[in-house]
Amino acid sequence: MMATRALLIVAVAIAAVLGTSHGASYTVGAPAGSWDLRTNYTSWASGVTFRAGDQLVFKYSPAAHNVLEVSKADHDSCSGSKPLATFTTGDDTVLLPAGGVTRYFICGVPGHCDAGMKLAVRVEAAAPNAAAPPPAPVAAAPRAARPPTASAPSPAPVALAPRRAVRPPTAAPTPAPVAMAPRAARPPMATPGAEVPAASGMPAVPPPSSAAAPAGAGSSLVRLGLGAAVALMAFY
Repeated sequence: MMATRALLIVAVAIAAVLGTSHGASYTVGAPAGSWDLRTNYTSWASGVTFRAGDQLVFKYSPAAHNVLEVSKADHDSCSGSKPLATFTTGDDTVLLPAGGVTRYFICGVPGHCDAGMKLAVRVEAAAPNAAAPPPAPVAAAPRAARPPTASAPSPAPVALAPRRAVRPPTAAPTPAPVAMAPRAARPPMATPGAEVPAASGMPAVPPPSSAAAPAGAGSSLVRLGLGAAVALMAFY
């Protein structure tokens, strides 16, 4: 019993030093009522989840009521003879710093606790989003600069063999013109009675005399024909 009372006194002292918390604030009995004789506090507390860091606000008339924090046994028996804490301002704020405990409150005015002015508050652990701040990020060691990769030397250019000079096309020699042998003039046809010139060394045939013409007319014509033939043969 003494240990419990000492723990509650320490909690109240911590609340007085630290002041209000960053948790939620709940006005007892609100919104339908306050710290009075009309509110059902068992029903009111069942609709609220109290967590470590929250706070209770008791609003009442100081001339009519007060607030006593008591042990579970005194809460159940409505005994205010050994209060753990006493509040009488009419606007009292009670911090709920620790989770996993139940806090008990009654009105110390005789007959009021028996009339229903008693409150039991179960305090849960802090909400997950109220966890301790994350550790400061650890600065990563700077990465050593990677030496530049030496690029492979470019291969030396291969000297290409000089191209053979293109031989100019050999102009085919134009064939020399063939000199045509001059065509020998065709000898005039021999007329009867005219003297036929000698061809190729052949002796000229003398014209027949008028005296022999009648007698040898046939032989003269034959000779003339042969002479003409020989002349034509010599020409070609």
